[in-house]
Amino acid sequence: MSRDATWLLRLDTDGDGPRLAVKDCIDVAGTPTTVACPAIMDDAEPARADAPAVATARSQGARIVGKTNLVELCRHIDGVNPWTGTPLNPLDPERLPGGSSSGSAVAVAVHEADVAYGTDTGGSVRVPAACCGITGLKTTAGRIPMHGVFEFSRTLDTVGPLARDVAGLALGMSLMEPGFRAAPAEAASATVSRLRFPDVDPGIDDAIDEALAAAGMTAVDVTLPEWEDWIDAADEIMTAEGYWAHRHLLGRADRLEERDVRSIRAGESITAARVTECRRTGRAVRARLGALLHQHGLLALPTLRVAPPRIGERARMTYLTVPLNLAGLPAVSLPVPRPGGGFPASLQLVGGWLDEERLLAAASVIETAVGTVDRADRQG
Repeated sequence: MSRDATWLLRLDTDGDGPRLAVKDCIDVAGTPTTVACPAIMDDAEPARADAPAVATARSQGARIVGKTNLVELCRHIDGVNPWTGTPLNPLDPERLPGGSSSGSAVAVAVHEADVAYGTDTGGSVRVPAACCGITGLKTTAGRIPMHGVFEFSRTLDTVGPLARDVAGLALGMSLMEPGFRAAPAEAASATVSRLRFPDVDPGIDDAIDEALAAAGMTAVDVTLPEWEDWIDAADEIMTAEGYWAHRHLLGRADRLEERDVRSIRAGESITAARVTECRRTGRAVRARLGALLHQHGLLALPTLRVAPPRIGERARMTYLTVPLNLAGLPAVSLPVPRPGGGFPASLQLVGGWLDEERLLAAASVIETAVGTVDRADRQG
């Protein structure tokens, strides 16, 4: 592996605007969108137009510096791609970079882009941000247009920015949505629902608690015994919708990873009645989390329960992220230092629907409270 695996296509763009890297599942005019998949690469034609999120960035002077690598078809969370290479985790080359927006996270972390676009269906912006020690924002479902973005799960897919800090996320949002501005710090909620889960590394829980305390936020502990049912519902919707989006590729199964052949085929057996049942679960998720947000303003939980797995280890990294896709809520991941040092923890902060402005305000307050982490000292 090498850092060359971060990029699928480099572009030389002159100018002094912010450097924008775009995940290669999002159309950039004049370049093919390959989704890092040979079954698509074989016949990929240059996109005729920018996706809206790219067009708005270009109109504001952003320099599109390249298309970034990803997991084939956006389908897995580990960041591994045997066809195009696996981007090197800049904090620890022995660990997974996270996916599916692996190249976007690494490009930002190693200062080759100021902002990167990723997509998040079950955690694919937040997890690589956590693995690479940067920030990432999953946007409210439907806020950013998905035209020109390769489809995986129509009702769960979102586009969001990755950056080295919260100010970079606000910049990324303004590139996607001209006129966007984070709210002032005083708009941040003073209380949060602190979601508690089993099997979280105590050092990560301590890091989250200390970050909230440093920011002067009052945390009220909440447990959600329904959480695993929510995971199952989100995963089944994703699998079912992914079958209809990708079934045409099964005719080229030799040009797909075997794990993707299996996962596409798995969706065929999920019935319409089961999908409807999962969507009803989604309504229950929105009601439950909406009530907590009404009461406390924010939800706080880790992004990952443990440090990123080492290469070759099993990666179940969507446990704390995918129910939020089912809810359609915006969520930001930002690094926070562990009390005893070592690999940084990642705090996941969740706001109300279409309230990214106040969510980023709260994230900025926490980031300021814990101090700027010098990521250059942690690379390697």
